[in-house]
Amino acid sequence: MAKILRLLLLDANIVIYLFEFSIWDKVVDRCEIFLARTVVKESIDFKDDAGLMHPILLAPYEESEKITVVDVSASQAKAFRDSFDSLYVEQLHDGETESLAWLTMNEGYLICSTDPVVFQVLGNLGMRDQGISLEEVLAKIGLRKELKHLLTKNYREKWTNKGFEDKMYGFGRKCLSAS
Repeated sequence: MAKILRLLLLDANIVIYLFEFSIWDKVVDRCEIFLARTVVKESIDFKDDAGLMHPILLAPYEESEKITVVDVSASQAKAFRDSFDSLYVEQLHDGETESLAWLTMNEGYLICSTDPVVFQVLGNLGMRDQGISLEEVLAKIGLRKELKHLLTKNYREKWTNKGFEDKMYGFGRKCLSAS
């Protein structure tokens, strides 16, 4: 089966939701999935409907080449993070930093997240079309699911627009002075 949605970068929260909803394998079958190494290394788990915790093991998906794991060097991640002011830096965790840094160095990819800062960064960098909500992903691949607000297109657009506004007012990015 050909992949319906290609080049999708997911954060840990999205991975957790997909496992909670029992649709991870369907999404992997229908999408070309990329994950930052920090997301794969995180010890993440999910709670099922009965309240039992289950570990999420992503290494087998990488080993079987069902997902692609991407890496950003520590210096690249630091340079990316250092380009933002404290308004954004305080919210950028390692997984988000690595994912966004990789995204800015590679064209044609989308990122799906629940973290407002991810979409704010995209809006601030003029990359608004590279964000996608889980609602939009599921619609594109023919899956339906009742979702929390933070997984919707409206949520993504709200925070992307906030990042664009921040840019307009000079917030988010550090001012680079001419030498």
